[in-house]
Amino acid sequence: MKKKATEMVCILDRSGSMYRKRKDTIGSFNQMLERQKKESGEAYITTALFSDQCEVLYSHTPVREVKELKEREYYIGGNTALFDAIGKVFNQTDSLLEGREGDYEEKVLVFIITDGMENASVQYGAQQIKELIEERQKKGWVILFFGTDMEMIKLAEDTGIRKENTTCYPDTAEGIRESFLMAGSCFSKLRKS
Repeated sequence: MKKKATEMVCILDRSGSMYRKRKDTIGSFNQMLERQKKESGEAYITTALFSDQCEVLYSHTPVREVKELKEREYYIGGNTALFDAIGKVFNQTDSLLEGREGDYEEKVLVFIITDGMENASVQYGAQQIKELIEERQKKGWVILFFGTDMEMIKLAEDTGIRKENTTCYPDTAEGIRESFLMAGSCFSKLRKS
């Protein structure tokens, strides 16, 4: 019998436009993390922060071992290389999960949150990202996309993210908090399924 394991992949925007929302983003991520630590079952977290560059803080780390996000890690600046972040993190997650095939029933939820349009990727284009997203969704990955305006939601849909998994959130502190609450709730449901 296969063991159940659930992976939450967080791809968080830390570009310059997130400056006034950085404390809310840090606090909301940490609250979501604390809720997940209290739940039963095996779960892993991958956390990537992106602007011009993508930094993976945690990769396939047991949820109870993930430390709170700090301001020194979530520093703000740069443009929005969203496609490069998605490509890098998806490929890295694939590599980690491949070694576990057969032993585990893997469930993956990806949570992408941004307040800016893609404007800085150099390694991946829209078509490549669409192919990556569609392949993962066929494998059963749930990909959630939270953006601050309908243009971003259209971009998410154009790159293959299912419409029902896109959310336009208010560009406010409350909008950030609600986004993390929704993503955490989806992850909790996936862990219990």
